[in-house]
Amino acid sequence: MLFKYQKYLLVIALVLSSIAISIRGGNGQIRLVLHNYPVLIFLMVVVSACLVAVYFHINSRRVSSLSSQISERFKIEHEGIDVLLNELSERQLEVYNLIISGKTNKEIMTQLFIEQSTLKSHINQIYKKLNIKNRRALKSNLRH
Repeated sequence: MLFKYQKYLLVIALVLSSIAISIRGGNGQIRLVLHNYPVLIFLMVVVSACLVAVYFHINSRRVSSLSSQISERFKIEHEGIDVLLNELSERQLEVYNLIISGKTNKEIMTQLFIEQSTLKSHINQIYKKLNIKNRRALKSNLRH
């Protein structure tokens, strides 16, 4: 329930603090409006401080909750990627790692001693098995 009304906590704290420390001037003097009620001023300031503390506590719980959701989603996606990578042959995995490391097709062909048609075949099989369409998707979504 506090999540729903969290935005009002700071407003209420600000209003209470403003009332508690509001001043009035007259006859050459400046005084707190509630100067005759120091206990009331103290209570209003304490309540304001508590509301601000509750607000920050709620925020930290929200951040923690979002962080765990993101971590869980990443874990699920990462495990999914691992499963897909396990479907690659040893040679396809070599090609995959070279692509991820930023190598060009020419560099990959030279390093693995393969022809362009063979490399293209490996790359197409990698795309098919990982369910992606191009090298950019491979680099951005499937870093390992």
